[in-house]
Amino acid sequence: MESLAPGDPANIGPYALVGRLGAGGMGRVYLGRDAEGREAAIKVVRPELAEERDFRRRFAREVNAARAVDGRYTAAVLDADPDAETPWLATAYIPGSSLADHIIDHGAMDEAQLRRLAAGLAYALSAIHAAGLIHRDLKPSNILLADDGPRVIDFGIARAAEASALTRTGVTIGSPGYMSPEQINGRPVETPSDVFSLGAVLAYAATGRSPFGAGATPALLYRVVHNPPDLTGVPDALLPLITACLDKHPQARPTVPQILATVVPPVMVAPTPVEQTPTLVEQTDTRVATRTLPVPSGLSRRRVLAAGGAAAVAVTAALSAPALLTGSRKKPRTNGPSPAPVDTHPVNPPRTLWQLTVNIGITPGETTAVATGNTVLMAENADKDGGEVDGTLSGLDPKNGARRWKWTAPGVPTMIRAVAQSHNALYVATESRFYALQESSRKQLWSAKAPFWVFDVVDTAVAGWADDGSGPSTLICLDRAGGHRRWTYSAGAVDTDWISVSDTIVAFADGSEMTAPNVYAMDTVTGKQRWQFAAGRYFGPPLATNDTVYAGGQKSSPFCALDAKTGQVRWKAAFGQADTAPVADRSTVYVIDDSANTLHALNVTDGSERWKFEGTGFGGVWGPFSGVVYLTGFHDMTYALHAETGRLLWSYHAIKPQRVATTSDNTLILTCSPAVEKNTLYGLHA
Repeated sequence: MESLAPGDPANIGPYALVGRLGAGGMGRVYLGRDAEGREAAIKVVRPELAEERDFRRRFAREVNAARAVDGRYTAAVLDADPDAETPWLATAYIPGSSLADHIIDHGAMDEAQLRRLAAGLAYALSAIHAAGLIHRDLKPSNILLADDGPRVIDFGIARAAEASALTRTGVTIGSPGYMSPEQINGRPVETPSDVFSLGAVLAYAATGRSPFGAGATPALLYRVVHNPPDLTGVPDALLPLITACLDKHPQARPTVPQILATVVPPVMVAPTPVEQTPTLVEQTDTRVATRTLPVPSGLSRRRVLAAGGAAAVAVTAALSAPALLTGSRKKPRTNGPSPAPVDTHPVNPPRTLWQLTVNIGITPGETTAVATGNTVLMAENADKDGGEVDGTLSGLDPKNGARRWKWTAPGVPTMIRAVAQSHNALYVATESRFYALQESSRKQLWSAKAPFWVFDVVDTAVAGWADDGSGPSTLICLDRAGGHRRWTYSAGAVDTDWISVSDTIVAFADGSEMTAPNVYAMDTVTGKQRWQFAAGRYFGPPLATNDTVYAGGQKSSPFCALDAKTGQVRWKAAFGQADTAPVADRSTVYVIDDSANTLHALNVTDGSERWKFEGTGFGGVWGPFSGVVYLTGFHDMTYALHAETGRLLWSYHAIKPQRVATTSDNTLILTCSPAVEKNTLYGLHA
């Protein structure tokens, strides 16, 4: 930092200036402090730009957009005044050297450092693009290496400066050697332009020099447009990615999510799963205390069909629309072999409050945990003498994983198949009966002879598939308040794997992969079939709301919104559905496209796309919980996305993530299946 020079202002807005941080084509940057001593980087616009009314209008628009950019990977916008005599912008002050200074002082980065840099920059670009902005001037001096990772600065006013008097008089907005060919040629600049700049930055970090050399600006610009980059010295493992980023054709460059999938980490590292005995880690002010929890004995090998599992079982109650509570008899289809080990350096990790590993003795992947308002429900099934299975439902403290209470079904020991919470009650499905318990006291409200293996709860009803092993599955609908049976339906030869219930419709689909499957809609009150719909070969699970049923086939069969009363198609999407259930809120349905490994957020009214998130191996979508949608994948990743914009908030690395739930205080409960006969619960605070 340099001292203030004669002629520099003493104050900008509420900030007292204490020194110069730098200067660029659009203005000078100062370090300022507000009345409470908080520091900020203040960018003061050049007088030539300040004189233009159009610039001020564009500047105001860009600043408003920049305020929405996630500050975890950028310098967050704190304040601005586009109408001041000299317009200015204040962003968070990030202590740390620039990437340019770091390379000068320490030399080129190794492969591990480059991967962490690439992940952090890709996260930053994802946040900037999600706000509707293009950076336009990504370069080594605009990247700060903070203690918690790289931060991108100086976004939000480059576009406002384009077409201004500066550009008309020969001042280039952008940096020679890091600008994209389309930016140099005055063509439309979209997100691929920032990807080109990212590739040039990574090449610089890998070699210590610009990939297009040095020299006069006209010569540099010519090389960017016409010459191949010099990538000598780039690590072989990253050479294909950087080469692709620097393609002259924008459409040939990778997307930001594809970059993240390549450099992986987009990761948040979870603790190493416990191999022998589960442990509970309690954070204190000065130490970490560890205590051992009992390990239940293994379960029998008998096949268990559960709504989300049998060892630690759970299903989450509906939010804006009824949630789908399902299990599957089929193994999930993976997308190729398991990935090679990746760099798991933490990037803005959520805080891990606790972890708990239990032996389950059943197929991994059929386990989950339900988070109620302030409790985590976990069901454990242990073998007893004589081949009996004793199921125990426990309530865990979401802050530390400690057991608060436990419940067992009255009478002989029995296996717990599935659990849900709704309307201040707990619902427990066992091999022989279905129980409704008062949530606060676990006092039995009612029970019914309905051995559900998958069920769903809504305002007026509980419906699920019952299977006692003696014949075809039976669909049973119970009154939620009193537990009396409303109606039953025999499935016959239909292979039923999923169910979704609303106050008007019970929707399910047959699970045969040999014939074209169907989606069925039964009236929740009467049990009469309203309609059936051919979903296409390899269907995905349906989702029922009071007025719409969402369902679709995989491969070439489209994802559809069906009228709940008639089954008529309201709209179709131009892609198929994965073998996993969609979720929805009042305005948006979130569905995974199996063939493209993409999560689509679609408008419930007409199916138009609000946003999409691309990646690899997505296994399930959960939520929205408090404005966040969660993705789990077969590649050991869990992603948190802003439900409205699709902006990536964070990602977390844990082996075989399966399910996500949240408590009322937004403690995140992640269920994983790290090994055969083991499942791990993580309590996270994001």
